[in-house]
Amino acid sequence: MKFKHIVYLLGAFLVFIFSTLASWYEGGQLRDISWEWKYSAVFSTWLNGPVNEADDILVIDHFVYAAKFEPLFPLLMAASLLFIIFQLSAWLLRKRKTAQVIFLSLMAVSLLLKSALLLGSQAAGLTLFAAFFGLSGLLMLLAILYRNNRKWLRRTGERAN
Repeated sequence: MKFKHIVYLLGAFLVFIFSTLASWYEGGQLRDISWEWKYSAVFSTWLNGPVNEADDILVIDHFVYAAKFEPLFPLLMAASLLFIIFQLSAWLLRKRKTAQVIFLSLMAVSLLLKSALLLGSQAAGLTLFAAFFGLSGLLMLLAILYRNNRKWLRRTGERAN
């Protein structure tokens, strides 16, 4: 791995850590808004039943609340995580091009599915996430197609000459 890629990874990791802490802090507002527990404490309700007091709220629900109402840092968190995954997959699968294409295709499909799941959301933040995941999935598919078609176009050009 080249030095510049290590610097990119470290930078993305620092952005991820900072945005995670900021999202967690912003999502902490959920503890003070009891009427929102029913709608934003999704994981707490799913794992432990109804939320009756602030101590029943799991940490992951802070991120759900932040994504719904304060989406800047959760979006930065998601973008930096995607960048880290993309860079690590490029490095780990650099000699296995077919495995890399399959992995990136699965990532693109999962991003498009996440986008479809969040598309009908009432919260503006989750609508932004739907757009972000959809755009990321489409860009990833276009990058895969461009990379593979570039080889095909070069071969076609060689045959024409």
